[in-house]
This record gives sequence, C-alpha cells and structure tokens, in this order.
Amino acid sequence: MIPLLTRQQARAMDADATTRLGIASSELMENAGAGAARIAMDAFAKQLQRVWVFGGIGQNGGDAWVFARALMKRGVNPTVVLVGAREKISGDAKPNFEQLAGLGLSVIDVRVEADLPRVREGLSAATLIVDGLFGTGLDREISGAPRAVIELINQQRAPVVALDLPSGVDADDGAILGAAVNATLTVTFGAHKRGLHQAPGRPCCGEIVCVPIGTEVPPQIKNALIDAATIARIVPPRAMNAHKGSAGRVLVIAGSEGHTGAALLSGSGALRAGAGLVTIAPCHSAFAVVEAKVIEMMTARISAEPERAIDELTALAERADAVVLGPGFGLSEDARRVARALAVSLRPPTVIDADALTACSDDIAMLQRCAGPRVLTPHPGEASRLLGIETANVQRDRFASAAMLAKRSGHISILKGACTIVAAPDGALRVCDRGTPALAVGGTGDVLAGTVAALLCTAPAFDAASAGVWLHAVAGELAANADRGLLAREVADALPRALTYARKSAGPG
Repeated sequence: MIPLLTRQQARAMDADATTRLGIASSELMENAGAGAARIAMDAFAKQLQRVWVFGGIGQNGGDAWVFARALMKRGVNPTVVLVGAREKISGDAKPNFEQLAGLGLSVIDVRVEADLPRVREGLSAATLIVDGLFGTGLDREISGAPRAVIELINQQRAPVVALDLPSGVDADDGAILGAAVNATLTVTFGAHKRGLHQAPGRPCCGEIVCVPIGTEVPPQIKNALIDAATIARIVPPRAMNAHKGSAGRVLVIAGSEGHTGAALLSGSGALRAGAGLVTIAPCHSAFAVVEAKVIEMMTARISAEPERAIDELTALAERADAVVLGPGFGLSEDARRVARALAVSLRPPTVIDADALTACSDDIAMLQRCAGPRVLTPHPGEASRLLGIETANVQRDRFASAAMLAKRSGHISILKGACTIVAAPDGALRVCDRGTPALAVGGTGDVLAGTVAALLCTAPAFDAASAGVWLHAVAGELAANADRGLLAREVADALPRALTYARKSAGPG
C-alpha cells in the first residue's frame, strides 16, 4: 500500500531527514523542485515554449524557484511570478529566489489584486503553468491577491503542474480552502498526502506522481492508499483443487416486498467476488418473488414472526462463512427488531448494510457487543444517523467521520462516496481513489456489500473491506461506457475482470 501523510507527519518526515539522515533542508528543496521539473518536462515536452512559474513567499515558493532554475538549465526561460512581498520570503526559499536574479531572470511581483493586469495578458499565451503558491502548510482560507491569482490560473487553457499539492487543497482532509488550483499534474514530494486522495480536493489534482527527495516514510504511519499490489496480496490465486465449499458460503439476509433487487444484487456481488455458495433469506413476504428470480443462488424461507425469524436466520448463519445483513430488508418495526438482534448476535463475519445500519443508528455502541467481526458500509446519510451529526459535517472531514464510525462501533467501517475510506478501530485508515461517477446509481452499494462478504470468507475484515472497495470501484470503471448509464448488475459482472486487472497491474511477486 502507498502511505498517506497528514500535514504534521509530512513536516516530521522532513525534519527526520535533516536530523537523522543528515540531509540539509536546502537539499530537500533542491531535490523536490528539480525532481518535479524533470517529471513535468518529460510529461509536457511539447508545451515548454512559454512556461509561467508562480510561487509564494513560503517553502512551496522555494520549490517553484528551483523548478524555474531547472527549466533554464534545459534552455527554457520561464516567466516567473512572485505572489507576495519579497521582504517576507524566508528560509531556504530566500536564497533560491535570489539566485533567479543572479541568472538574469526577471520576476513579476503581485502584491495586491491591482497588480494582476500585468499578469493576465501574458498568461493567456502560456503553454504550461507551474503552481508553487501554497504547500502542505496551508491551513487557512485563501483570500486577496493569492485567491485572484488562483482564479486566473483556472481560467487558462494551458496544462498546470502543481508542486506537492494544488494550492488551496488542505493537506489533511482534501478541503478547498477558499479556492484551489485545478492541476493537470500534481508532483508530490517524498510521500502522498491525505488531502490528495479525498474529495473535494482530489479532482483538483489531475494525475498524481510522487517524486523521492531523500526522506523516509515513518514505519508507524496508519494511513494508506489501496493499490493493485494490496489486492493481489489479499486475494491470491485459488488452489487448483478448490471447490464450492472451500470457496466460501455467504448468507444474504436481505430483500423485502418492493426491494427484492437489493437481495439479488448482493448475492450477485458475492458470487462474482468468488463465493462458492450463496443463499438469500428475504423477508417472508418477499420470498416468492426472490425464489422466482434466482438461478445460481439458493433461497431460504423464514417465518413472518420476528422471534422465530431470528432463530431461523441464526441457524442458517451457523452454516455460513460470512453474512450480508440489511440490503432492502425493510424498515418496519419487525424488520428493525430482527436486524438489530442479528447485527449483534451472529457469530460469522457480517456486513451490516443499508436498512440494518438504520436499525442500529439509535445505538451504534451496541455493536461493540457483537459475537463476531463486522463491516459497516454507510453512505454519508447513513453515517450521519449513526454518528448523530449532519451529513454536511460527515462530508466536511471524511477521515474524521470514518475514524469515528470505527471507534464508536468497534468494527471496520466503510464510509462510501468519492474516494471511499475504510477505517479500523485502532485508527488505521485506507483510501480507495479509484472509481467513476457512473457508480452513482441505485444498487451498486448492494453489490459492494456482497463483494465484501465473499472476501470475508477468506480474509480478515480490514483486508476484505479494503479489497472489496477497490475491486468494486475498478469494476465500475471497467464496466462503464460513460459517466452515467451504468447498471449495478454490470458492476457485479465486471468484478472478475477487476481482479485480473489488479493481478496484472501488481506484476510478479
């Protein structure tokens, strides 16, 4: 997996390189700016005619000045713009800025918005723009001349290279601090930052490339980006003598009158993700409809009386390796009673989804008494009910919300949405930045629940949730023909292709 750092961790990593590894901070800046320039010049070799480099008064500006010098060594004379007062430049950025004057490169100063007309006319002819205004240290909303510059950059047609992260994107949570640069390519330094891989900041980043600068990521980092190598490790090739029993038995407790599709989609997700046997146990009133629709799956009839239904479903679960609880199960008082009881009492690993999450929303802490491992799969609205906060607050800091879900429930929690987060009770977080807007359609969450359940048959909960989220997202990418029009069942059907893609992408070993 790819480590993800917070703002504080990125600073500590740089300090460690200086104190423990003996690498001067000026050398780190040189490595960052020069490394970014190499990547950018290779990526945009045909766009080097009129390069504009924007830098602020901080260390990110220093990276930009190194970048400008690297361009000059290549025979490219960029137009350099300083946003801020020269006398406020400090640290390693100051000597790097002074070197530009020594090389005969003139600098345009933008202190206030009134200085922008000097930039606007020339910038329209730029073939490449470099953003070095703000780096990981930014923790306040941008205003005044810097914000106007960002808005001006975003109006241009030229590709934009952001240094470390697009200016205006919060390094910790991906929030937009007033305004943010829309980059074509982001070259981040030393390690990925959390904010690069969480909406709303992620769309501002474009392609993300990490350039080594001599730092070492601390081994205790608990935040990571899920990648293909992760999936190849969690879902190894199946033994040649595998059979349906060894592949895993999944019980899907889902479906009610008018909502049978949720049960079928969860079952399909489980089968396509590798389960050998899937049994659907819907509410009593929906049994006939489900029974008429299934082909590869089995069905189980349960009683209409809640207490008897709990006993019957408990007995069925004892013969399963993993359970899905909740998709389309209904929100009647009887359905809630069954879902709440089973959420706590079932012994096999269980995915708690949809209506079962709503049934538990009055007391998320009760899940700490569960008889076995659980994976919660809320979308932001369900998360808001579980945490007792507004949906907007869930989305404002998705990392904090996911961590809170895992801590309060005592189990693995998947906070769904753009850049889905998988959280563990010990504070570990994994992020999936794959997917497509085409997944924004009913039923895809049901497929995800079944996918995770199939993986729970053979993998620990944190790994199963991580792999399920990534495979589901990539399956959406593979099945989609546009940014809309995707059907949930097509996502399920693409899961085997997503696994093949992961193994090929991970390479040998």
